Amino acid sequence: MKTIISGLLIAIAAAMPLTVAAGTEWITDAKGCKIANLAPQEGETVSWSGECRNGLAHGEGTLTWFESGVKTEVYEGTMVDGYAEGLGKLRRAGSAYVGEFKQSLQHGRGRYEDADGSWYSGEWSEGVPHGRGQMLTPDGKLLKGFWNKGEYEDEGAMPSRT
Repeated sequence: MKTIISGLLIAIAAAMPLTVAAGTEWITDAKGCKIANLAPQEGETVSWSGECRNGLAHGEGTLTWFESGVKTEVYEGTMVDGYAEGLGKLRRAGSAYVGEFKQSLQHGRGRYEDADGSWYSGEWSEGVPHGRGQMLTPDGKLLKGFWNKGEYEDEGAMPSRT
């Protein structure tokens, strides 16, 4: 079962490229506004609808990502100094994450829903489930408990946690 859960969380990370934080590169939109790009792709461009402060995306707006001219991802929410920060919504290929971001990674409370009907709702840290949460697996099993850096721990595994 742990392998299935790990596989599902890997699928979440693959479906939501903002969860990959190997190193920050910057991408510039047509207006000259820079956005942190944590998972650079060949042929990638962006469009930011909000304000630009000191050359960086800043404030409320919509950030749209394109690969070879095809829209792949849309983030609606707050940007701070070029990073998704605070509350926002990220949509990609039938999946969505709604919740908190820090430095363009899911961080805080949030809910991810996949196109296959599976979901995770709970606490996140640095782009992966971490803390108390619930997950509905693609096969319909509801898991409640704790996640440690993306790994599921049974509800009763750590009774002292709150």
